[in-house]
Amino acid sequence: MENRTWNTSYRGPLLIHASQAMEENDFPVQREWIKTLNQYLIAGDESPIVIPEDLPRGAIVGSATLTNVYSDQWWQRSYYQKIGKGVSPWFEGPYGFEMADAVEFAEPIQCRGQLGIRDISDALAARVSKMIAEARLCK
Repeated sequence: MENRTWNTSYRGPLLIHASQAMEENDFPVQREWIKTLNQYLIAGDESPIVIPEDLPRGAIVGSATLTNVYSDQWWQRSYYQKIGKGVSPWFEGPYGFEMADAVEFAEPIQCRGQLGIRDISDALAARVSKMIAEARLCK
C-alpha cells in the first residue's frame, strides 16, 4: 500500500522513487507496528524486521503495477474493517495505492524525483526494462 493525498484513474506499471529526504521519525504508526511484530518474531525464533540505516535516497529503487486505489471512505466501510480483520497498519489515507508485481532493483538509479505520475524517457525505459528482467531472473 502506497499512501497518497491524491487519487488517480491510472492503472499500470510504475517506477518506485525513494525521496531525497526522510526524517528519523517518519511513519510512527508503522514503526510501532514493526516493534510489536518483532516481539512475536523474536519469541518465535524468527529474524526481526530491521529498517536499514542506509536506505537509497533520491533514486528509482524498483517497479510495481498499480492495480487499485482505495479511499478513506471505502476503507472505513469495508467488511474487513467492521469485523476487525485485515486492518493494515500501512494505510493512512486519504488514498491508498494497491500494488502488485513489485520488483526491487539490484542497483538504485539516481534520479531527481517529482510528484505525480509521468512518462519517462526512452533511455530510462530501456534501462528500467533491463533491471526488471534481471531482478525477475534472480527470483
